Amino acid sequence: MNKPVSIRRAAVNDAAPITRLAAELGYATHAETMRHRLEAILASAADLLIVAVDSSNAVVGWLQARVAHIVESGFRAEIVGLIVAPMSRRRGIGRALVLAAEDWAREMSAEAIVVRSNFKRAESQAFYPALGYATTKTQVVYRKPFKAEIAGTE
Repeated sequence: MNKPVSIRRAAVNDAAPITRLAAELGYATHAETMRHRLEAILASAADLLIVAVDSSNAVVGWLQARVAHIVESGFRAEIVGLIVAPMSRRRGIGRALVLAAEDWAREMSAEAIVVRSNFKRAESQAFYPALGYATTKTQVVYRKPFKAEIAGTE
């Protein structure tokens, strides 16, 4: 039987589990660096950071979304990060996180919600369409770092 999961706003104290889950996506960083990132994200009215917590109060997933005014597409929300721990997948946790983000986007009066996913994440290619998301384009992402970053990050 599946343990019940609840969705709540993230807190700075969630830095360690969020750091571990982010590393599973290929974004390794130090917990203290994550703590600073969380402080900024949690202080931003344009950002949502939520966590899925199991019955033992362990963080088993997280989602970050943000809203922005985009010249060519209007005021929209974007899911910029989503991960569910491998042992907790296939239990509706990702769906619950996305639905909570969609509710928040509506509350923010966003005209749409979008998500980008790396083509190598095959599971997302079935996940998002099952939630009603349609592919609108394929793109290449370029990155130019301004400071030293931890090896293993994308």
